[in-house]
Amino acid sequence: MVDARDEEFEDVKEIVREIVSLFKAIWDEVEDLFSELPREERYRIFSIVAPLVTNIFTTIGSEDITEDLAKPKGKKRGKKRR
Repeated sequence: MVDARDEEFEDVKEIVREIVSLFKAIWDEVEDLFSELPREERYRIFSIVAPLVTNIFTTIGSEDITEDLAKPKGKKRGKKRR
């Protein structure tokens, strides 16, 4: 029997998988672009780039939420004043 908590836990696990995949993709790209540099230098580059990328996604997510909040829910019809 599938519990609601199990489903919620699966959702959290999926989010974690996606975040880890994002960081792995960033690391793979840094390693590819800067393969001639020592690992310590590649790590420094990664530690600069990764927060920038996550901030971009956070900003985009915040803007989506802000836009959703700013959108009217429906037409409000009030009584006409004379």
